[in-house]
Amino acid sequence: MVEIRTQIEDYLELLKLKHTWNEREGIFELVFSERKDELPASPLPEEAEEHFRYTITVKPDEKWIQVFCDVYPLEKIPEAIRREVFLDLLACNRRYAEVCFDFDESREIIGTSQEMMVQGLNFDMFREEFLAVPWAVKKFWTEVASKHSLE
Repeated sequence: MVEIRTQIEDYLELLKLKHTWNEREGIFELVFSERKDELPASPLPEEAEEHFRYTITVKPDEKWIQVFCDVYPLEKIPEAIRREVFLDLLACNRRYAEVCFDFDESREIIGTSQEMMVQGLNFDMFREEFLAVPWAVKKFWTEVASKHSLE
């Protein structure tokens, strides 16, 4: 397990991504700040209305590496539009090969995730699967949240 942790840490450093290792949980944590629109990130304050913050978790295990993050709490989606929001999330799953929205039932939060097998892990695979997670978060804000006026 230590070997896989070191390999992931090397990949994160190659991608020049700031990260921390949470020893107690056995996970890497990466905090991102992003705009809610199609524009690239800007140096505006992180609390600015057009920005959002999120944490990506990388969880190595014996056979699988999971990359995931929370996207949006269910309670913040008005009941009247939940069905349409869920259908749009499913449409994104189909439209974009690397987008995978999911739902954490116990915490009632929409998330996004990717998984990769430890066997055969290489940098290109890791980069592709890892970067699919922030890309999905951005798609949520630019396509789904904007369409339904979610803030």
